[in-house]
Amino acid sequence: MVNKKMGKKVPVKKIVNKVIDECDIILLVLDARDPELTRNREIEEKIRKKGKKVIYVLNKADLVPKEILEKWKSLLPGEVVYLSAKRRLGTKILRDKIKEIAKSLNKEKVNVGIIGYPNVGKSSIINALTGSRKAISGSLAGLTKGEQWVRLTKKIRLLDTPGVLEMKDEDDLIISGALRLEKVENPVPAALKLLKRIDNFDKDVIKEYFDIDYEEVDEELIKRIGEKRKYLEKGGEIDLKRTAKAIIKEYQDGKLNYYKVDIKKYGQEREKDISFITKHLENFPFLEDAKAILLELKDKEELKDKIKKPVLGYKKIDDNYLIISFGEKTKDSGRKKVDDLSKKLNLEKISEFGGKIGKNNIYLVVAREK
Repeated sequence: MVNKKMGKKVPVKKIVNKVIDECDIILLVLDARDPELTRNREIEEKIRKKGKKVIYVLNKADLVPKEILEKWKSLLPGEVVYLSAKRRLGTKILRDKIKEIAKSLNKEKVNVGIIGYPNVGKSSIINALTGSRKAISGSLAGLTKGEQWVRLTKKIRLLDTPGVLEMKDEDDLIISGALRLEKVENPVPAALKLLKRIDNFDKDVIKEYFDIDYEEVDEELIKRIGEKRKYLEKGGEIDLKRTAKAIIKEYQDGKLNYYKVDIKKYGQEREKDISFITKHLENFPFLEDAKAILLELKDKEELKDKIKKPVLGYKKIDDNYLIISFGEKTKDSGRKKVDDLSKKLNLEKISEFGGKIGKNNIYLVVAREK
């Protein structure tokens, strides 16, 4: 944080001490997928010595089975609330818990401080608690540049602060999002560490997510993931750095996870009707070649304008199934959705390709019954 009068950067440690000194209740925000990675026992001990009330907030809880959350709840020393700030699940429970503790303090005004590592979701929790976007939030570390007070009720206000950057291990900093990926020169060791952790939790997760069989979690596995996704450098070599960054980013975004959980998809629904695309392929002779299909569609003017809602669907044409994702934010997102749909339909891919038609990302697969 920068002191405007002095023009100097205030150390994070000093900010944390200020939060502990000025606040009556401290929310310690942890990543529910791996709470130990995002705990800071030194700060916890400091809060206890000051006699402040603590609530452990396990954010991103929608990515973890309930029995695991309950186990963490029994192990953590104090009040524990688990929620998903992104999906606004559990925020009422946290709000009620804050009010309950605030009432027990018998004070006219109660200050609540929020402490946690970058990217654990502190600002998103404030936005969820207040039902607004008063605090800056996002998936990048360091978005909260300075402290700001946000009112919860007439008697309770929240203090948002920059993340506490105390981790010693650089790979943990990268995995947790405390270091921005674009600033990381070599993300491969961090990606390997993450994959090994996931493999230790459940050996089927990586196989199912990436649709890859493997024996060891090593650099060769990252190469195979990059090869499958066609992350290539000039000359045709696998782009290991790009692949490693994608693995870490998908973990940070909650797509790649330690656990296999039935997560209800939030956000935009997808249309299923792809007839507005396949009508252009009547009598097309090369329906087994996904790249040829995309080249055929590229010049169709009505497909070039940005569509309002993404489309994901399939159609059987002769012996082939054509599965298409159209209008996703990225080609990779479209590829993943097409992969998931082909698995759901129990089809075997014979050809796949992705690209852009005008302003729309498209990824398509030609498949057949197994």
